[in-house]
Amino acid sequence: MKILTILICFTIASIGYTQELHWTNINDIADSMKVKEKPILVKLETSWCGYCKKMDKDVFPNKKVAKEMNANYYYVKMDAEGKEEIIFNDSIYKFVMYSGGRGIHQLAKKLGSVNGQIKYPTIVILDKNYQVTKLLDGYLPKTDFYYWLKS
Repeated sequence: MKILTILICFTIASIGYTQELHWTNINDIADSMKVKEKPILVKLETSWCGYCKKMDKDVFPNKKVAKEMNANYYYVKMDAEGKEEIIFNDSIYKFVMYSGGRGIHQLAKKLGSVNGQIKYPTIVILDKNYQVTKLLDGYLPKTDFYYWLKS
């Protein structure tokens, strides 16, 4: 009876299992690319963005999404309003303050702007030369996001 109970518990736990994502720091991407070249998924987000948090809660923990990302991408979260200086692809990027105490990081603007505007969350896919190959500006539910990744 104990063995049956253990098997049932293990089966239930396995059904709910989701692959965990371990987000990489953008400063570590160059070293990772030296080991193995893969596309880079960059999630541009802010601390106040509700849809950014919704993606973290509902989309990225999805087993199919996580499996695809783990197998085929390096992935990075970037605070688009972060104040730290970033050296990326041999260039230095900084936070730029605008009026009203708001601002944007230069790298976030470079990667995620469409017609000079940026929405959050913005997901960009970079190739091995750090060029944007795909851009998603806004939220997608998990199934749609999975198919966007696969396309």
